[in-house]
Amino acid sequence: MKQAEKQLRKQAGPVMETADPSLTARIRDRYGDLTPMERQLADVILACPGELSGYSATELAGRAGVSKMTVSRLVRRLGYAGFEEARLAARRGGDWGSPLFLLPPGVAGPAQAPAPDAGLPPLEAHFRRSAEALAATARQIDPALLAQAARALAGARRIWVCGARNSAFLAGYARWQFIQVRGEVHQLAASGETMAETLADLGTGDLLFLVGIRRRPPAIVRLLRTAGERGIPTILIADSHSALEAPPPPLTFRCETRSLAALDSHVAALAVIHALAAELIPLTGEPGRARIRAIEDLHDQLEEL
Repeated sequence: MKQAEKQLRKQAGPVMETADPSLTARIRDRYGDLTPMERQLADVILACPGELSGYSATELAGRAGVSKMTVSRLVRRLGYAGFEEARLAARRGGDWGSPLFLLPPGVAGPAQAPAPDAGLPPLEAHFRRSAEALAATARQIDPALLAQAARALAGARRIWVCGARNSAFLAGYARWQFIQVRGEVHQLAASGETMAETLADLGTGDLLFLVGIRRRPPAIVRLLRTAGERGIPTILIADSHSALEAPPPPLTFRCETRSLAALDSHVAALAVIHALAAELIPLTGEPGRARIRAIEDLHDQLEEL
């Protein structure tokens, strides 16, 4: 067990200690103080900030029609030690999943495909990338850990699912899967409620099922941290390539979400949640079957379907 936990923590990646103002935020904050040439350069960067990670200072200066010295002055004015530090900031924006940092120049459509997909029709390339995301995620999943998570889902007194932004619909999907075979699966927090009002009642007999795909709001990070401090068992569904802002729980499952577009793909996260539900069904035994029968009978009585 300890070895499996170590492996999952290794897969979970580094912990992000502090939140640094983004490259674009720094430019906006200082834009009024820039010289005309610096503004000309800043406008080029703001048009497609993610491109900065792929340029040298000389190339960027040429594209903006300014001198290399202007590039050096601007990055220092923005608070970076040098151009390489600014490039790293742009790369972090892409890793964090900002669509602005993932858009190609002047286009609001799909980003450029990596070499393996070159020459394929766009739709075929899209579906191939989805299949690759599923395969990459499958390679990262430890079957023993998945089985352990399913047992935790089956044995918990209550399950509380939570997610924000795109992760909210994934958490909702998890709840709809789990309630087919077991009761006491709740949303944290329900409409109009705060997290604290529910979290105060959670104990070690409960289970938090948290979906935290990249670009997590601070509230989700604080919830993860608080659950760890309170000893609340937690299953975390995360992406495979952004740093976590809090220590991940042992039951953390990383999913590949990068796509050919400026928006993330969530097919792998859905597949992991479905795999957990499939593992859960046999663990619920006859009570699970009885619940399914009762639900189907009520569907008929209520003429819902």
